[in-house]
Amino acid sequence: MIIYSIEISIAKKVQATWLKWMRETHIPDVMRTNMFVKFSFYKKLNTSSSEIYIIEYETDDMKKYQKYESDFAIKLKKEHETKFTNQFSAKRSLFIKQII
Repeated sequence: MIIYSIEISIAKKVQATWLKWMRETHIPDVMRTNMFVKFSFYKKLNTSSSEIYIIEYETDDMKKYQKYESDFAIKLKKEHETKFTNQFSAKRSLFIKQII
């Protein structure tokens, strides 16, 4: 499995609005691309001035991730940036899930 992980630091003042939008709009939009088979959504503990969340999307094929990046990611990232301008920062990583 390939895991696309996004760590998002979101301003506390927009956290409730952001969480609702992520749950009801953004994550469903990402999953509707059919490039990922599942997702996980976590809140990081012990944060200070902002809240930190991690979203992990799993795909079974690197080509699907590449297709997501080339065909869908720009639009979805732009929607996020437009809705929450200057209210968040994001770090994106890609992992191979190893099961032992």
